[in-house]
Amino acid sequence: MAVRSHQRVLPVAPAPLAAAVPEAPVAAPAPAPPAPPSPPAVDVEALLAGMTLEQKVGQLMMVGFGGLEVDAQIAALVKGREVGGVCLFKRNISTAAQVAQLNDQVRALLDGRVPPFIAVDQEGGNVVRVSDGNLVLPGNMVLGATRSAELTFEAGRAQALDLKRLGFNMNLAPVLDVNVNPFNPVIGLRAFGDDVGLVSELGAAFVRGQQSAGLVTVAKHFPGHGTVDADSHLALPVVRAPAKAIREQFEPFTAAMREGLDGLMTAHVAAPALSGDETPATLSTRVLTGVLREELGFKGLVLTDELEMDAIAHRYGVGRAAVMAVNAGADMVLVPWRVEKKTEVWESLLEAARSGELPMSRVNQAVRRVLRTKERRGVFEAPPPREERLLGLGGERALAGTIAAAGVTLLKFDERRFPPEKAARVLVVSMESSLAEAVARRAPKTTSFLVSPLASEPVRQAAMREVARLAASADVVVVGVLNQRQVELVDTAAQAGKPVVAVVFGSPYLAAQLARATTVMAAYSYRESMTEAAVAALFGERPTPGRLPVKAGRFPFGSGLDPVGARATAAQRVAATAGAP
Repeated sequence: MAVRSHQRVLPVAPAPLAAAVPEAPVAAPAPAPPAPPSPPAVDVEALLAGMTLEQKVGQLMMVGFGGLEVDAQIAALVKGREVGGVCLFKRNISTAAQVAQLNDQVRALLDGRVPPFIAVDQEGGNVVRVSDGNLVLPGNMVLGATRSAELTFEAGRAQALDLKRLGFNMNLAPVLDVNVNPFNPVIGLRAFGDDVGLVSELGAAFVRGQQSAGLVTVAKHFPGHGTVDADSHLALPVVRAPAKAIREQFEPFTAAMREGLDGLMTAHVAAPALSGDETPATLSTRVLTGVLREELGFKGLVLTDELEMDAIAHRYGVGRAAVMAVNAGADMVLVPWRVEKKTEVWESLLEAARSGELPMSRVNQAVRRVLRTKERRGVFEAPPPREERLLGLGGERALAGTIAAAGVTLLKFDERRFPPEKAARVLVVSMESSLAEAVARRAPKTTSFLVSPLASEPVRQAAMREVARLAASADVVVVGVLNQRQVELVDTAAQAGKPVVAVVFGSPYLAAQLARATTVMAAYSYRESMTEAAVAALFGERPTPGRLPVKAGRFPFGSGLDPVGARATAAQRVAATAGAP
């Protein structure tokens, strides 16, 4: 699922470096209380046998709606159709307490019936729906830069615990696409990197962590969205690569399958080498049944990406596409936006099942997978009281800072000016204030200039003139780079003859265009945990252990410099050998 909204999060400081302290005596633990009796297992086959056709069709649908609370229209949709799942977006979320209440209200609509999946796509980075007191991860590419399967496991586990506290039981994450194409408009920073091995290792670790907390995990986007240069919200991307090259991108998905992956989301991409034509993978029997089920042996849930995206809706119509998707092998179809499209999908699926166009064997197979996933992950069990759940929310928010600090990647630096003097006159050019605030906490003589990420031509020209003017009286210029517009500002400051530090919060591929910067640092994320970590590293307070998880022009995969860490290591060697004969 591609990005629908961007939002800021509350500042999250990186975890402090722990000082060595003597351990206090630890008392013997009290005996654990007896475990509560396990709830009776749900008899999926008996449940399936007792369902009407209308109830089965409802289980094939995951829907969205507008608003922050349940109203009559939402009740008619969720309860009236007895839908299998609900997906919330930013339009449904204001605070932690509000969304936890909304999720409980949605579940209550189906009391006594099959409880719904309550899903969100909380990837971290630039795809975040909930950010009120819960852990907000800096993003997959930051994890890729850490090279740490252990941190990635902890990221998945901790995020899952917070989502469950808020009443969610499914996350549409992680992204397992390998971002092979630097110009990919959909994936980019949402990927762990551009290396199949790295994405496979970290993707599997994230899945393992998230599922260890009992959250239904739906990875995306099969058969791979990382090679394309089109946005499936707007047009159908076509992968022209040969079958062998496409199959190489399967490994992250198969690695996750080996961890018992709950579900996969399909990609609205055409891969003629797999399907034989330009049918989107979401609607292709040869891809979903032939490749995914039969060749790769996937037994879990298959959910489509949004059927209202133009790659599908404009070519097939949403109702027709829903029937094609289920016939092809999808178990649930995602219809999150327009009310009339949900009705169209419901009626199309029902009519296709009644007419035999959609065989009952395929309907039953899909519903069985939905029910088995719900049974396996405890969706039938009532969650603890909301007030009790929320007490633990955000207990591991410091993990975001730990991940951010481990991912900061230094690609280029000038030994004479790194780290900058704290007494220097620093000009910070950025799209938001968090970068300037973090610098000002360390260098009091800081001036900030905020710029628009997507300015009109007159505003852009005015910004360049103002940066040139302000740079004239600065000792060093720090530019936060998110897109091409800030690359221009780096060049503008350099033309003033000043040393320029470029901190890349956007795509690391931009680093290849920053030849005039004296220092280039990749941070991969505009989340404030990453801003703080990057600035701490810039001023020499922390090492820069991150390694580039993609190839970015002249910077090879795995690039990364760590002068602070190298100095610390040298000092440790000296201390260790002091006094030796």
